[in-house]
Amino acid sequence: KGRMHTIVLGPGKQFHTHRGHLSHDDLIGMPDGSTITNTAGVEYLALRPLLADYVMSMPRGAAVIYPKDASQIVMMADMFPGAVVVEAGVGSGALTMSPLRAVGDHGRLYSSERRDEFAQIARANVEAFFGAPHPAWQLTVADLVEGLTGPDAGIGPASIDRVVLDMLAPWECLDAVAQVLLPGGVLIAYVDTATQLSRV
Repeated sequence: KGRMHTIVLGPGKQFHTHRGHLSHDDLIGMPDGSTITNTAGVEYLALRPLLADYVMSMPRGAAVIYPKDASQIVMMADMFPGAVVVEAGVGSGALTMSPLRAVGDHGRLYSSERRDEFAQIARANVEAFFGAPHPAWQLTVADLVEGLTGPDAGIGPASIDRVVLDMLAPWECLDAVAQVLLPGGVLIAYVDTATQLSRV
């Protein structure tokens, strides 16, 4: 019926539905696109989740940026392999994975999140999707302004290619962003209301 179920495979585990169950052991080691039949004769097609699938089913602490918006952000910011990007307001890490894909292993994504509990969820989600810590990602639990201009920031003036602000008051960070964004760089402010947009 086109229903999708996202599961994390584990030895000895089972996936149960109201129409039977299947053993994870029967899937572990099988190539993508394999089919498996459960105990009730229902056939499933097993695929590694696409990024959009993963974002829609991953654990959340904060509201997520949906794939259609994440793709537009990456495109409008013109993120490219090797780019150095700053992201503020990590939430559950839904947007984070798209810039990481865009900048690749040789780029850099500096992510800043004020709330430690959100940062922990984001780290777990990103590492689960990529299978390990991403080599281009640095996540900091801090206020963005302090992270960009503080004594331990490590980010020089005019050294950032792209900045994405997903927060309640992005206008509070514009002076700090102006110091680190290189000439011709791109700033994206993702806001929910016309009032916020007007203030930005």
